[in-house]
Amino acid sequence: MNKEPFLSVSPHKSVILIDLVETQTPEASQAFIARTTPLAQEVGGRVVIANKAIAPMIVPDENAEDSDGAIRLLMVTHYPTKQAAQLSLKKRQDLGTEFSNDPIRTYVAQSAGRIQSFIGRTLPYTVGLWKRRPVPKTTDTQSLEALIDDALVLGEQPDKSRWMKLAERAGDRPIWMLNFLDFQKTARYADDPLSAAPAAPISGAHAYRLYGNGMMSSLAAVGGRVGWAGRALGQLAGRDDGHWHQVAIAVYPSPAAMMTMLALPKYRAAHIHRAAALARTRLLATQPL
Repeated sequence: MNKEPFLSVSPHKSVILIDLVETQTPEASQAFIARTTPLAQEVGGRVVIANKAIAPMIVPDENAEDSDGAIRLLMVTHYPTKQAAQLSLKKRQDLGTEFSNDPIRTYVAQSAGRIQSFIGRTLPYTVGLWKRRPVPKTTDTQSLEALIDDALVLGEQPDKSRWMKLAERAGDRPIWMLNFLDFQKTARYADDPLSAAPAAPISGAHAYRLYGNGMMSSLAAVGGRVGWAGRALGQLAGRDDGHWHQVAIAVYPSPAAMMTMLALPKYRAAHIHRAAALARTRLLATQPL
């Protein structure tokens, strides 16, 4: 186990473990959850999210295409201290292959502060009560393709085949979008008068905050919210994924709701900052088991 990501964590601070698991069957996913849950509970932890992976929407690079496509389970567990998380991981190691034969990528993160959590979770719900936009049902191929065409205007977004696959697998049920975020050192805005670039250079992290501030009303308008957000501290196990700065999970009532959001003018204005902020990103669609 790589202990270095824990070095910056105070002994009294809680931490989150994020597991991306390449299980082969639904039964294997359930078995992983059944083994993980008591190990977390024994040290005072708890399972926060146990979701099946539906489809990778954006992969960090071409080398991640196969491995991200093989992910079948997202597990997020919360621990009251870093020592508790480390002890739970040690218990996993002691079990060896009895714990899991499946490839696992494990990351450690710290949750966002209370104010940021309030803004991400409670504010969208409140705003959405009086600024809700109608979200169509994807009942036929023609209406689905029209939604996708509108969402595809943004260059960074997934291609048509990925959206079609997501809609086919998720239907009109809620989706939880896992975002891994790697920020540019200095935000890279397009060199044109409409780029919305600040007068002076800013960091990628600053640009992403501008994106977050601007997109919140669009997220609320389609009934979405931030399910969880935190600072990535490092990777503990599995295929080396490089460094990530932040992890967030956005919750949408359906894939159609997310596509509707992407077409909103306010969202597109905010997205300029996202495009400038990010060096790499992972976007993985999941649903609760």
